[in-house]
Amino acid sequence: MTTSTNRLCVISVSDYEAGEQKTWQDELALLEALSNQDIDEDFDVVLVESTQVKDQPVPDQLYLYIPQLKILYYDSIQSAVLKDYGVSQCPHEYIAVLESDCTPTHNWLRELMTGLTSGDYAAASGRTYYGEDSSYRRACNLLHRAWDDPGHSGQTDKVSNNGAIYHREILQSFPYPHAATPFLSAELRNDRIREAGNVFYMAREGAMQHAIGGLTFLWDLQRNKGHQCMSVSAHKSLSLLMREKLKLDWFHAKRIGKQYLRWYDWPLFVFLSCYEVVPHLVGARYAREEVEVIPGSSYR
Repeated sequence: MTTSTNRLCVISVSDYEAGEQKTWQDELALLEALSNQDIDEDFDVVLVESTQVKDQPVPDQLYLYIPQLKILYYDSIQSAVLKDYGVSQCPHEYIAVLESDCTPTHNWLRELMTGLTSGDYAAASGRTYYGEDSSYRRACNLLHRAWDDPGHSGQTDKVSNNGAIYHREILQSFPYPHAATPFLSAELRNDRIREAGNVFYMAREGAMQHAIGGLTFLWDLQRNKGHQCMSVSAHKSLSLLMREKLKLDWFHAKRIGKQYLRWYDWPLFVFLSCYEVVPHLVGARYAREEVEVIPGSSYR
């Protein structure tokens, strides 16, 4: 177990592309961003990796950004297992859990800690996005990143899967379920926290940029999302699930679309919403057939 006098620790785990060869590029970008945080207190940083990459060299530059960085290894490739192991090794009062391919803005820790400690909240998360420099990124922001964005800071019933700060006792009491996909694991866990009477805080001014790929990335993403939706669905109907997916896309579009899209982004949003239906149903069918590992998926 790590030892420290700091009350805050950041745990980072990769949940994507668990290949045999690790490049550390995501971690380099993340640690650079963490080294530039403007929070007025010290904090620790812990990376948790699979033992599959233990023998691979670790870039010295990681320690240039965070000199006191700790890297832990555990015998699993499942991100839920690695997150729980990281929590078990960190005795801090507050623990931020985030994914390695997400880069926080300079005020992310400060905004989330301020929100978390402003009331009786179990966790606080910020806005996540893919970037805003293209129609593709903006359309995907609305499709994938608006679900937990109420449009303002304050109490909310959702917390980001990609990055949030928790009271340690919440993470101990509600470990990540070891489900088929990280999406399902996160949803089941958040449901359990809410059902126990806990509430969350959205610190919208603190943002985190998530990595994004092209249509192949969207295909894999939606297979996992479809698997998640079917796994928690009561009806198990593919046609109904398709309608629910499209209905949810347009619910968020009407609710908050003007904050995300420019007028000329809307045709691409419509195309992508329809394109994603096919892989969404593929993933849903896997879940209905009780397939536990989605073939060829990069998520873990």
